[in-house]
Amino acid sequence: MGKLVLHLVDLPMDVIYEILGHLAVEDIIRSRQVCRRLCQATCQRNVWISVYERSSLLLPEGPLPSQCSVELEASLVRAAKLHINWTSPRPLVFTQRRFPRVLPTYDFDANVISGRYLQLAERDGISWYDLDATDMSKPILTYPCPTVMPLSGNLNYQVNANGEGPDVVWVSFVSHAPSKIFILKANFGNMGPKVDLHAELSAQDVTSIEMGHDWLLPIREFASPDSFMDLFHIPSHSTLYLPMHEKVQNLSDLHNLNYAITPRFLFLMFSMRSETLVDMYPLPKFADTTTPPPTLSGRLIRSHSGIYPHAISTIRVVETSLDQRQPKWHTLPQDTHTSFLALVYVSRSPRTWTSKIGLHLFDVTVDSNGTLTFTTQSETVLNVGIATTSLALSARAGICLAVTHSSPGPLILAHRIQRHQDSKCSMSVKTLKPPDGLQSRDMLAFDGFRGRLCLINGWTNIDVLDYA
Repeated sequence: MGKLVLHLVDLPMDVIYEILGHLAVEDIIRSRQVCRRLCQATCQRNVWISVYERSSLLLPEGPLPSQCSVELEASLVRAAKLHINWTSPRPLVFTQRRFPRVLPTYDFDANVISGRYLQLAERDGISWYDLDATDMSKPILTYPCPTVMPLSGNLNYQVNANGEGPDVVWVSFVSHAPSKIFILKANFGNMGPKVDLHAELSAQDVTSIEMGHDWLLPIREFASPDSFMDLFHIPSHSTLYLPMHEKVQNLSDLHNLNYAITPRFLFLMFSMRSETLVDMYPLPKFADTTTPPPTLSGRLIRSHSGIYPHAISTIRVVETSLDQRQPKWHTLPQDTHTSFLALVYVSRSPRTWTSKIGLHLFDVTVDSNGTLTFTTQSETVLNVGIATTSLALSARAGICLAVTHSSPGPLILAHRIQRHQDSKCSMSVKTLKPPDGLQSRDMLAFDGFRGRLCLINGWTNIDVLDYA
């Protein structure tokens, strides 16, 4: 009696789907060359949903109900290509493009939304350009305003406005005559592109704007250190107040402040010579995001404080215990844990301000006794000048890709940070060599989900580098 030979393609389709869902992205793509039946199986949405949910790659929030199999596959293929490139000895630029307009020196502000939409503020208004389009020269959306102040720090944005998805964005900018902060609601999804005015605030004495999780914090010059800071909840048009940090006595002290907004807390941080004082303010909950809580008072009350043993220059939120797919980052109960990535001073001399710069990943734990506990999980020394170093990152589910940009030079470093199942962290660093002829003055944006780095080339050009 002969042996029964069972081939993969002879299995029931649901079994084939299950097998494909456990394969790596590149193996699924290769399997399409086997036969037509297997090729058709690899195009099924449920296969790519399974791969997406099991993947350890850096991926945007998903899989979403609105995403078809082609979109899920494209996200996974891009993430796999970026992972291979980012972990290679020398990551390579796949494509380099230049924004086709020469911009006015010192007379524009810009950032990039979700690695795709270039947001440009000039004297006549705000315009948006699709960096994925074949022709980047034509704006897909404009908001005319002849009194825009295109100064660095005045243009900002926040995705997932009011929880309406990644294509809906709050945009803020400052105008003069009248001096106002304009808050726009832009939609780049199937209902767009379109933009509408949502709110106007006073821009008196504003030097910069912070945004996050539907909150807007104007940073203002003050007449007295006893002045209050105002915090605006965008969907409900509500304004709360909090005291200026107690160490801020002069206008120059504002340069020592850093801010971080999470879904539940506002962190106010004051950097001293060798440490950073951190205050935490709980943010009120809004049942339907547009109606203030009935017990909402006009002032925020500090609930916790602590000291991080290094002076922080720049800080970014990595993830909080409220983020989805959180177990790799957090093992503590919800609402207690926040991970930060920060540029800090290290090895600072007690007699001088000279220092090296370190990149620190640290966790902040909220204790029941009113204190904040800091745990440095991973760190490295960059050995570059702190005053000219910027930081950008993308993170989700225990994976963080970050870029630091230091000039003159420039020195551009690629960082990959991973939180493992045992909660230990690993951090690797590689040098990103700019293409020949690119004189990068500053980093405009980095998006790790797309593998896209946008740089200010010289004073008037924007270059787009894709690593996936």
